[in-house]
Amino acid sequence: MSLFYYTLLAAGSLPTLVLGAPVSSTPLARFGTVVSSTSTFLKRGADVYKMFVGNGESSWPGTDQWISSFDELFENNREIINGGCTQFHVAANSDEETNNIAASIKQVAGETGVDSRFILTIMLQESNGCVRAPTSNYGVRNPGLMQSHDGAATCNDRGNVQNPCPTNTILQMVRDGVAGTAAGDGLVQTLKQATGSDATKYYRAARMYNSGSIHISGDLGSGIATHCYSSDVANRLLGWVYANKACSLDGGSAAPSVPVAPEAKSKPISPAPTSQPATPAPIQAAPSPAVKQALPPAPVASNPAEPKVPSAIKMPNANNNNKAVSAKMAPGVTTECSQYYNVQAGDFCHKVGEEFNISFDKFRSLNTAVDGNCSNLWLGYDYCVKSL
Repeated sequence: MSLFYYTLLAAGSLPTLVLGAPVSSTPLARFGTVVSSTSTFLKRGADVYKMFVGNGESSWPGTDQWISSFDELFENNREIINGGCTQFHVAANSDEETNNIAASIKQVAGETGVDSRFILTIMLQESNGCVRAPTSNYGVRNPGLMQSHDGAATCNDRGNVQNPCPTNTILQMVRDGVAGTAAGDGLVQTLKQATGSDATKYYRAARMYNSGSIHISGDLGSGIATHCYSSDVANRLLGWVYANKACSLDGGSAAPSVPVAPEAKSKPISPAPTSQPATPAPIQAAPSPAVKQALPPAPVASNPAEPKVPSAIKMPNANNNNKAVSAKMAPGVTTECSQYYNVQAGDFCHKVGEEFNISFDKFRSLNTAVDGNCSNLWLGYDYCVKSL
């Protein structure tokens, strides 16, 4: 049996998950990005992904190359937004809720002076526009559409899911992410901190919103969190919606892969250098509290020697003696499972694959929210490693 050798994201946040973040990415596109061959945008031939590397200056697109209007950009992504809640197993946005997102972004853009197109792309990175995106909390509470820094507004907090999501809550979720909160920065603050002219400051501000800072080298693809984040944002502003994502900065293949959400919140990661390329180094579970994470978050490389993989969870069930019970099941995990595994700090796929003798394809069939790079697992949540 071929074991999977992708790095598990044992990190503390949502699946970018979007997923972004965005996941996210989702990412993280983020979790559950909708693919539609009938899209008029695809037919125009304008929907492509180009990986951008470096400090946001040379070879990165200027603002004159962005989709010219917010309304066009929003309509191009409406299907993504309407389907953005699928990976969270909560009710999809209603048409009214999606329209309220557009109105809220326009209002907050007017209040803050932040480009409405930029706000939209960050929201897509963070939650795919799901008004009921879960609240993550791993040292820093990140709620809502923008996964803001301890913001006041959310329609999904500690199991309390609101449907419909009130108009004023949607507005406040956007405002918390853009204007910032008493606890931390929003896009207004990261744009002020970012240097550069034209579009450069936006790409740098996006990276700061994702990871809290820019790597000392100035490279937007280095450091912690989602390395493809700024490249994703640039592509979204150019019109990327459905096309295969070709970004290898987070440890995935350089070949295109269908974007999945956050990411979710999820996040893709960049494996640590190793003398054995087939076995990526494990990763830490959570970033420092100062790091703003999208859906899903990206990890930081840690010591390959630790921690030890714990045993899987298997509990008896009154109705089926072979059926396991999970106390903390991750999104997209099958309940037709005889053995669950609780993701721990330092996990990576080679280790887990060997532990449970399961291929990557089989693992994804049992845990459908896991993306093709295995980059959006949730720390402390249960995943099925053996079917009934």
